[in-house]
Amino acid sequence: MRKMVLTMAVAALAALGATTASASAAPTTTCENSGTVKLSPGLSTSPTTQNITVKGTLSNCAGEESTVTSGNYVAHLKTTEPVTCGSLASAGAPTEGTVVVKWGKGVGNSHGSFSEPLTELPTTISGLIASGPFEGETISGSVTQSFEGGATCGVPTEVEGKKPKKAKKVKKGTVAGSLTIS
Repeated sequence: MRKMVLTMAVAALAALGATTASASAAPTTTCENSGTVKLSPGLSTSPTTQNITVKGTLSNCAGEESTVTSGNYVAHLKTTEPVTCGSLASAGAPTEGTVVVKWGKGVGNSHGSFSEPLTELPTTISGLIASGPFEGETISGSVTQSFEGGATCGVPTEVEGKKPKKAKKVKKGTVAGSLTIS
């Protein structure tokens, strides 16, 4: 009896080990990532928490056992603290939020957590797919954001012979890079 229980325990552990090994060796899918970024209320010299919407396209997706070739996504993010124009020239203001990836007809949508620091310097993205295709897999990648008026954020517009115009808030930009799910 004791030998049978021990044999069953060893078999259960072996099965658990096989499951763990296959889970850690999840296929990787990498896509080109491009899109638009909108900030609200917009960056200025006054520290303000930013609501960020990123609408993007994933294209040329490829990888081991990949079933998708493209998709669209929307990420809703928020800076974790009030930020100013200075965040664009720094390592980035941390953000937290969610993402929905629409993989196309017949594949379904992935939902998860997402983070993309607010900066114009090259940075990394991260997240976790909570449901849908690729459930339980991580999101990673490298991106660069560029904002309209980013270089002059917070600087009043000088017009010769006239009173300087108030600096415009930075509200729109683009993102480009890669996104990997593994």
